[in-house]
Amino acid sequence: MLGFTASDFGWNDDLKCVVVEKNEFDECVKSHPTVKGLRNKHFLYYEELRIVFGKDHANGQGAMRFSETVKETGNGDDQHNEFDIFYPSDELNGNVNLSSKSTPLMQSSKKGKKRSRNKDPIVDFLKDSVKEFGNMQTAASDSIKQLADYFQFKDDSATRRMKVFDELKKIDGMTNAQRVKVGQLLVHD
Repeated sequence: MLGFTASDFGWNDDLKCVVVEKNEFDECVKSHPTVKGLRNKHFLYYEELRIVFGKDHANGQGAMRFSETVKETGNGDDQHNEFDIFYPSDELNGNVNLSSKSTPLMQSSKKGKKRSRNKDPIVDFLKDSVKEFGNMQTAASDSIKQLADYFQFKDDSATRRMKVFDELKKIDGMTNAQRVKVGQLLVHD
């Protein structure tokens, strides 16, 4: 026997620390040197850690290793994305076809079950809205380009008209009215 029992140890909920008599703790440290310094030590994030790890990790029964947790999380994706509108779908992430790049290790652990597509009406509405917004932006971009081209054409036309009138001014013997009339005829064609 090690000289101490689990009943020698207690927990102070107010201070969030392990409480035990000094001599009992010293006996424990002899067989478990890694616990040195934990007597009456305040565990700042105890509540958060308790929620994350739960009772299973405290007593070792039902506790899972990291790899087991990952496998369980992977198996639970189908139930998760049926109800969570914020769960990323393949179409939104652009991860549509990754099967061709999978490694042999991934293929051996892959199950034959296909992942179900999200049938949530909110997600469908959001996807349709994003597509519609993209279409509107494309149409607006085209309209802006047409407007810019039109104004550029008008500016070029005004520049050409001014050049015509400048050249007509160089001709002696024409009145301003004649220059305007000739200029209109030239620019019109």
